[in-house]
Parts: sequence; C-alpha cells; structure tokens
Amino acid sequence: MHIRRTDRQTLRQKAIAAFGSGIMLAFACLTMMAPGLAAEAPRGWIGPWAEGQRSAVRLVAAPQTPDEAARGELSLGLDFRMEPGWKLYWRSPGDAGLPPAIDGASPSIADGQIAATQIHWPLPERFTAFETIHTYAYADHVLLPVTAQLAPEAASPSGSVTGPVRLKPVRLRVDYQVCEALCIPVTADLALDVPAGPADPLDRTAAEAEAAINTARAAVPAVVSDPAAAPFAAVSAGWIAAEGDGPARLVVEAKSDAPFGPAADVFIEGPDGFAFSPPDARRLDDGRRIRFVADVAPPTADARLLGEAVRLTLVDDAPGAGLRAVETTAQVVPAPATLLGPEGGLVAALLIGLLGGLILNVMPCVLPVLSIKLMGLVATRGLGRGDVRASLLATAAGILLSFLALALAAAGLKLAGVAVGWGIQFQQPAFIGVMIVIMALFAASQLGVFTIRAPVLSGGLARDAVPEAGGRPKLGRAMMSGVVATLLATPCSAPFVGTALGFALAGGTADILAVFAAMGLGMALPYLAIAAVPSAIRLLPRPGRWMVWVKVAMGLALAGTALWLTLVLSRLVQPGAAAAVAVLAALAALLPLVITKARLLRWAGVGGLAVAAVATAVLASPPSGRGLQAVAAEGPWTPFEAGAIAAEVAKGRVVFVDVTASWCVTCIVNEERVLAVDPVAGRLATPDVVAMKADWTRPDPAIADYLAGFGRYGIPFNVVYGPAAPQGLVLPELLTADAVTRALDQARGNGAG
Repeated sequence: MHIRRTDRQTLRQKAIAAFGSGIMLAFACLTMMAPGLAAEAPRGWIGPWAEGQRSAVRLVAAPQTPDEAARGELSLGLDFRMEPGWKLYWRSPGDAGLPPAIDGASPSIADGQIAATQIHWPLPERFTAFETIHTYAYADHVLLPVTAQLAPEAASPSGSVTGPVRLKPVRLRVDYQVCEALCIPVTADLALDVPAGPADPLDRTAAEAEAAINTARAAVPAVVSDPAAAPFAAVSAGWIAAEGDGPARLVVEAKSDAPFGPAADVFIEGPDGFAFSPPDARRLDDGRRIRFVADVAPPTADARLLGEAVRLTLVDDAPGAGLRAVETTAQVVPAPATLLGPEGGLVAALLIGLLGGLILNVMPCVLPVLSIKLMGLVATRGLGRGDVRASLLATAAGILLSFLALALAAAGLKLAGVAVGWGIQFQQPAFIGVMIVIMALFAASQLGVFTIRAPVLSGGLARDAVPEAGGRPKLGRAMMSGVVATLLATPCSAPFVGTALGFALAGGTADILAVFAAMGLGMALPYLAIAAVPSAIRLLPRPGRWMVWVKVAMGLALAGTALWLTLVLSRLVQPGAAAAVAVLAALAALLPLVITKARLLRWAGVGGLAVAAVATAVLASPPSGRGLQAVAAEGPWTPFEAGAIAAEVAKGRVVFVDVTASWCVTCIVNEERVLAVDPVAGRLATPDVVAMKADWTRPDPAIADYLAGFGRYGIPFNVVYGPAAPQGLVLPELLTADAVTRALDQARGNGAG
C-alpha cells in the first residue's frame, strides 16, 4: 500500500505525541511515588555508610536528654572513615584543603525541621607535606559531633518545645574533601529516622551511638573565656614586624599550672588571608610558661593583623595530667622583637653571654679592680709559674663562683615570685651599705692606711698574689678579688649582656645557671688566658716607683666609688642616713691608723663601725624627697607611664623611653654622653617627641613588668615608639647619637632606617 507524504507526517506526529505522553505518565508516576520513597529512611540511631571516594560517612544520633528536648536540640554525629593514608580536614585546614560542611540546602533544613547546625571539632593532628605545606586534619577515622537546633514549629505543633516529640527523618547533605597527595571532593546524602523519646534499654545501638558521640565531644577542646584566670591557657598574642626579607612573627604566650610536656603545641587560627607556620616553642619559668613563635604568611604580611582576634588552641601532654587542650581568643597587639631571643636558642645565648662577660672587664665598674689586679701581676714577675697560675685560677674561680651564686639567687627569687634583674641588689640599702664599707676599707688599704690581712675582706688589691716574707701567694685573697670584681660589675650592663640575661631570666633554672656560668667564664677569660701562658706576664712593665702612684690613683678611684654608692644610697633612704653611713665607713677605714696597738681591739672597732653603717642603711626610712621619677619633668623628660604610650603614638607622636637608675653606671654614661647633649637632646625637646624616664633605682613592679614584656631584665634599656613602630624599636645598651636619631626617624616613618 502506498502512503502519501501527508499521511507519513501525520503518523510521525502521532508517534511523537504517544512517546511524549508515555514520558509524562512515567514522570507523574515517579512524582506520586516520591513522598513514599522520601519516607523510607532507615530507622534507628546509626545510619548506613554512604560510600565515597576513598572514604565513607554515616549519620549517628544520640537519644534526646530532657535538657536537649527543652532547648529543642538534637545531638548528632558525622562518622567518617578514610582509607589508610587519606585525611579529613579540621575546621581550619591550614595551607590547603577544605573542612567538612553541612549543606544549607539539605532537605531537613530546607523543609524547616532544622533551623541551624553546629559542628564541634575534636582535636586534630598536624601534618606536613613537601616540607612547606602544613595542615590540620584527621586520619583513618573521626566522628564530628553536631548540634542540630530544631525549629520550634518542627519540634512542636504549638510552636513551643515541651519535651521529646516525634521527629521527621533527618536528611542532611554533607560536602567534604579527603586528601593524600591529591584531594578528592565528596558529597554524601545522609538520612536517619531518629526515634522519639528515650531509648529502649535493650537497644544496643542507642548506647553505642551515645557513647561514640560523648567520646567525640570529650575530645573537643574546652573554651576558656578568661585566660588570665585559667590555670592552663594561651593568654596573649603579639605581632612582630618583619625585618629585611624575613617574615612577620606571631608570639603566643601560654601558661600551665604544671610543667608543660614535651609535645606542647598551639594551633593558631587567624582572619582570612593569614596563615601561621608550626611554632617554635621555648619553655620559660621551669616549664610552666611557653613562648610559641610562628611565622606569619604571606611573607609580606603587614600590620593588618594588629587588633584582630586570633583563636588559640593550646595542647599539652604533661606527665600525669594526660592530654589537655583548651581554646581561647586573644587580640593581636604589637610585640617587641626582643621576645624572639637570640637566633639559635640556648647555644646562641651562651655565646652571647660569654662575649658579654668578657666585655664587662673593660666597663667603668670593673676597671678599678682590674687595674689593681694587673698591678698584682706586675708584682709577681719574680714568682714561679705555678704560683702565678694558682693565683690567676683562684681569681677566675672567685668570678665563676660569684656568677653561680647570683644565678642561684635569681632562680630562687623567680620561684618565690619576686621580680629579678641584673643589678637589682643595688635597690637594697643593706647591700649598698656593705659595699660602701668594703670600698672604704679597700681605698684605705691602697692609700697605705693599713694592710688588710683577713682573706675574707681582702679582695686581692695588689697583694693578692704577692708573697709575704718570701712565702707563697694568698689564694684566698686572689679568689676574693674575683668576687669583688663581680659585685662591682653588676651595676654595669655591657653590650650583649642584656640579650643573654633576657634569655636566661625568662627561662628556667637550667637556663639561668647555664647563661650566668657563660658570663662568668667570659669575665674570667683574661685570667684564664694568662694562667695558660704565665710567661705573658713578662710583657707587662717592670715593678717600680710608678706602682706607688698607681696605688694612690686606684685608692682614690675606690674612694670615689664609695662616694658614688653613698649618692645611690641617698636615693633609697634619707640623705642624712646615707651621709651617716659614709661617715661610719670612713671612720672604720681610718680607725686602724688611729689605734696602733691591740690589733684585736682596732679590728673590733672596725667591725663595730661597719655593722653600725649597715644598720643605719637598713633602718633608715625611705626618702620623702624627689627621685628621678619625680624630677623627670625637668628638661624634656616626663614621668614614665606605660599606658600613655599607645595614646601618644595614636596622636602621631614619637615616644622615647629611658629606663635608668642612679646605680647604673652605663645608664649615667648614656645620659651624659648621648641623651643630654645635641643632637639627641634637641630632638627629644621637640613638641612631636615625648621623652619618658623610668627610674628603677628603687624596686618598681610596673617597671619590672615593662622590662619583662620585652624579654629584658637589666638596664639601661631604651626603646622608641612611633606611628611606624607601634611595637617599639629597642636600642643597644651603649647608646650612640646616630643610633638614637636613626630610631627616632624610623619610628616617625621618615625612613626605613
């Protein structure tokens, strides 16, 4: 049969129409079946695994407690398992990856049953890939607890939550990544028909689900709202500007009621756009405090981080305390670069301490004793090598023992909670009274008033290695000369001493002992070097009448030292009491000249006057007059007030802080040679510069805390703040006009300096 063209077109149209009708009918059938399929969610407390690439995840639910029912909450868990070597990321993945997330368009959220979800994050592990990529993740298996906030209208038809109700099946869509060398994104649709009300006591899956969720919640770090009051927490975050090609740094201070364990760590989470390297940790205060230092990425990170909040998760495994982790937040504030300590840690601090101790030998405080010691060496040219070596080794031993004694005293004061620092013994009237008497007696000995024979008072002084009547040298006197030299060195702060002391006193007892021993070894090096080659003494001038004049000069220098100490004492006690101490010390020095007979009587008189001098210093009341802090308003100086620095910088001003004391010889040198003369004096007097002077002659906790904030425990200490240096630019111990003016310009922003 022949079919016409028009008939063929009609048949084709009918076939297409029939096919379309069939498709529509099938779609309608599927649509009608959909509600029935949607209701077919597995019923129970633990859902089936949703398999994904290299991983699987399932939904877990715990029976509602009465409190959860009252709050309209449902406790869920996202139970992940990964193939060996694959990881799931934490809430802050680090340098790569994405954390799991619940899709806001999940059916249970879209249909109004669940108003919000919150994932709780157990403590992760730190992973490093390709030596430069650092991430936080979970390996093998992890359950992430989830709090689901039920919508009131979904929890109760009346719109109020009154108790457990019949829930609709929970349907959530979860997006996550699993990573090894590469990352695979996975989307999983999870469904679970959670029973309402309490669980059946015979239902093992309910107990299993509840235990799994509770275990996971126990691994979530607790949030601490008041870190300062907490016994274990990260308490602060300080930003240190980049220098040269180096990165900016974030310094996190953490504390613990017990010494930190070997694996203590902190996870730093900052604003978007910032990442932080795994921190280096330095234990302080015998392990009860840690300073974490992390590089800030990108390398060009600027001060945008200042004022931002960072989340700090502190982790510790202290023996006996188990694994602990707490979460705190801290606002990023400027921090000084001195908190970083010397590059190289303890080894670098030891080398710096060795060099600083060596330089102490040529500081003004030590020169009188060193000069007298050299005179004693000149006088020993006729002795044998063994005698010379023994005398020098005894002096070196006196120095080393004195430094170790200072270290033990500093460590003990720290453990007792007392602020410590280099030279703080000069804040005590009793110590200064003793030193005034000793210096007066030494001066009288050098001026020929009498000869000190008691080793405990001698200090060497030109006779420490000289044999009496052809006898052997007095090693006790030689050792005491090292002790006196050390005591006189403490009011001086040589270059490098501040850095070494800052590292030591911020650390534990072992750090303090090690660094102080290195400084003592450095100060003793000249004596040890000559002891190694005694023949080097022959390079010194021959004994002669010139030694008499040198002795007189040294005697006058020691007398001047006693007068200077009297002035220092007048800042601590009433000036009249300080004058009385000086008079009693002078009488003690001159008494042997007046009383020529009865050696016991005259030394008893010397001892009595010495005790009276020290008692006067101790019992005298503090001065009511002005000290450096009060007279700071003279000239360009204003009294130190740490809280006013930031406000002055905010006004665009430069702030110069000078921490000084009347007993600090190096401070006096800095004042007279640099700060009180042009061009520095003129710059400090300009209206846009605020010059603050902090007087540490007497103990002042505010100044001690200020120094400790920079990792410093000795003076002089000078720092410059400004709009371009809000964290402060720390100057060297020995100031120069060029260093000060350059820092003033750099802080103002006039140059990179």
